[in-house]
Amino acid sequence: MASLAASCSKSEPKKLAVPSNVASSEVVLPPAPQPIPAAPRDLDVAALERDLGCTKTSPLKACGILKEFAQAQRFTAKTPSGEGRWIGNAFSVEKKVETARHLVLWAKTVPLSQVGPGDLPVKAGFDFIPDGLKMQSEKLMRALVRSADPPESNPAYQFAKAFVPPTLRTLTNTAGPSVHLTSEQSVYLRFAPPRKVYLVNPAPSTAAAGDGVYAELWLGDW
Repeated sequence: MASLAASCSKSEPKKLAVPSNVASSEVVLPPAPQPIPAAPRDLDVAALERDLGCTKTSPLKACGILKEFAQAQRFTAKTPSGEGRWIGNAFSVEKKVETARHLVLWAKTVPLSQVGPGDLPVKAGFDFIPDGLKMQSEKLMRALVRSADPPESNPAYQFAKAFVPPTLRTLTNTAGPSVHLTSEQSVYLRFAPPRKVYLVNPAPSTAAAGDGVYAELWLGDW
């Protein structure tokens, strides 16, 4: 009988030890992945052209930018260093009246951990070059348009090279070929190889139809 009891005790499976501070029924699950939002709608170029009254003889520079914007492709913000600044002509339209200024777009690639689901791994922002540097920024633009190296001594170029937006925005692919920059207002970007970018920032719906900022930019610092 003793030998039988011993054999039976050997056949019983051993129980796994459970730490005293962990409940035996507790299971740790990984966090559920966040859903990817639907892609935002792309810019309605045709509607904007109608709002601006664009024709072949239209004097508005914004019309020419919209025409080229429609033929451009998705902006990726790729540069050799991962950080770039595009500098160019910006035309602010208010009730069919244009005001010309110069603008800097900054963009930098970042790790995926710094952006949300569905966002591109890029942070971006833009601002106008100060009006006090208008003469210098005009010289800078002439150099960029003809693909010449901007003069390092140009104060407008120095401003552009040092520019980093105070608020960094994220980029998202739209349902069309544009990239949408998240901000208080909608901003759409497209790219024309090898180094030109178009930016369209329609004004809120409370403004006059067609109002907004229309810009053509060239890669000036990478």
